Amino acid sequence: MKIHLISDHPDLPDIEVSVDELPVVMGRSNNCDLRVLDPMMSRQQCELTFLNNSVRVRDLESTNGTIVNSETVHEAPLYPGDILTIGMANYVISYYDGEGQESFEESYFSENPV
Repeated sequence: MKIHLISDHPDLPDIEVSVDELPVVMGRSNNCDLRVLDPMMSRQQCELTFLNNSVRVRDLESTNGTIVNSETVHEAPLYPGDILTIGMANYVISYYDGEGQESFEESYFSENPV
């Protein structure tokens, strides 16, 4: 299974990672597993993990915080349709299996302004 973070920011790409690759650290630093060139993101912003059959996000004491569905979190599960806000971007969470996307099309933001 893969997790897909669909970006609403025109200069920041979507992010895709396999659950088998978790845990991964996201941030601006070259040392991060998922490097995002976002000046508002901390060097080490957050960590994505897979625990108890659930993808979770954990803030790594970032400057601007990690936000899920408009609430600042230290750690939280990520479900399809959740909005993860880190740095300048809002990312809609979706999941894929071997046969394609399970839920939420990339048109989500055009239909649901954040």
